Amino acid sequence: MAKRYYAGGRTLSTQMLKDAFSGVVKEGQGLQTQYLPAIQEKARTLDAGKVLSLVRGA
Repeated sequence: MAKRYYAGGRTLSTQMLKDAFSGVVKEGQGLQTQYLPAIQEKARTLDAGKVLSLVRGA
């Protein structure tokens, strides 16, 4: 977004913001599609004690 802002003469239009947001949403959807099976598999094998120790930093 910063590159567009400076390349466009330091102006932001609502269309530029909509386009940028749309691009981020599409990227996020692609990442979700890519990583969802691995996340679901990991979630099935989670041990609550291990998660707590990871959160605590132990």
